[in-house]
Amino acid sequence: MTLTDERITAERLEELLADDSVDMAHRVLWLLLWEGEMRVLDLLSLEIGDVDLAAGRVTGVCGKAVPEGEGVLGERAVEMLTRLVGDRETGPLFARGSRALTWEQVMQTAGEKGLAIHEFRASGKLHRREEPGRDAETDGGR
Repeated sequence: MTLTDERITAERLEELLADDSVDMAHRVLWLLLWEGEMRVLDLLSLEIGDVDLAAGRVTGVCGKAVPEGEGVLGERAVEMLTRLVGDRETGPLFARGSRALTWEQVMQTAGEKGLAIHEFRASGKLHRREEPGRDAETDGGR
């Protein structure tokens, strides 16, 4: 497996998110990494109760409350998370069956696509910085 230092473009992200051969838990993780500031391990630690889908936000990470205005989820992320969670009320947010995704699984799955898992977050940050009409005031300082 060869990992590249190439940036993940918005178009490539769309292709990856549409790839039904990849488990939904991985695709949602990739989207949240792309859209936000949370680290991989923090996302992997989330429980279903740490996310308020109705409010569209992450409310807690590793037992600590997320300050109001942070942890905001995009509309697409909420929709994908809703499908991922289904009728589960408790347990790990990012799971296959009842088992939480592991660091090794997320590294392997991204690697199978020729990517490093950290590229999703890094590329999303670059994309947000380059978006026309977006500045530090309207972007929450991202």
